[in-house]
Amino acid sequence: MNNVIIKIMKSRSNVNALVACFKEEKHNLLQISGDDFNIKEVITSIKEDFDSKDIEVFFPDDAVDALKSLLMKTLFGGKLIIFYDVDTLSASLFKEIKASVENPDRLSPNIVVLIFRDQKKILKIEGSLVGKFKPIYDSDIPAWIKNFAGRMGYGISREAMDLLHFRCGVNRERIKDHLERIVSLKEDEDKNIEEEDLKNIGFYRDDTIFKISNSIVDGKYREALRYLVEYSDNLPVFHFVNRDIRCLLTIRASIDESEGTKELNLNRRLNMHPYIFNKKYLPAARRLSYNVLRNNFEKIIDAEYRIKNGWEEFSTNFNFVSQLQ
Repeated sequence: MNNVIIKIMKSRSNVNALVACFKEEKHNLLQISGDDFNIKEVITSIKEDFDSKDIEVFFPDDAVDALKSLLMKTLFGGKLIIFYDVDTLSASLFKEIKASVENPDRLSPNIVVLIFRDQKKILKIEGSLVGKFKPIYDSDIPAWIKNFAGRMGYGISREAMDLLHFRCGVNRERIKDHLERIVSLKEDEDKNIEEEDLKNIGFYRDDTIFKISNSIVDGKYREALRYLVEYSDNLPVFHFVNRDIRCLLTIRASIDESEGTKELNLNRRLNMHPYIFNKKYLPAARRLSYNVLRNNFEKIIDAEYRIKNGWEEFSTNFNFVSQLQ
């Protein structure tokens, strides 16, 4: 392998370009950091060139075994060595891992992929390929859906895109699975995804969740509790409430900093229609203080944590909404 300077690909979605560069230039060391979706996409693509018996995956608890594998030469072809969360190791183990990969040429015939939680801790090693993926936000999802559908050769209507975004939030793995399922069921001559296609795989819009969210934005918490009791869908309520409170917190912060919301293009950054932004969210943000919104945001994060750790969802959500100010 030619000894090249570190190459950094900092993109929200350029997984294919990173993998192509890694394979075509025959790098022995790849260091990547980003969200779970991008990491999974990269790893899946790289694994395609290896037999499962030649792939070794390590986590921080396996650091000693990982070190042995990194230092071991194979007699019958190379291995793919994948090490997750390498930057969470103790300082001494991290130093040993760094020493074992400092010269990527010596890793041959093995291929090593190091995955970092913190992009700032990625090692500066000549000859290494580095992939840094920016976080993706709620406002990025509609464009991502459109681009992903486009890469499959399909267009997608605004209604279908909004419903898919509504149901999946920022979970791109779920969005990808649903789009691929829709495409597999469609006739080849029909190259556009409509809202009806989503309904064909069981997607229906439950307006009750909008009523819960809108009541909270309007400060009508008793009304929100009433709608919560009526709510029967299996979609997590906290995602949408989290999104709305986060938006209000962002708007309130810009108001407190005396920054014009128009100048900041806040409605675009928050992926809101100007009418909805100016008529609903801006007045709500002006009505509530930053401290109140921050406390509400902390409460929804706590509620989400509790639900993910086994607490009963309805009672947790009910308790959260009843404490809102």
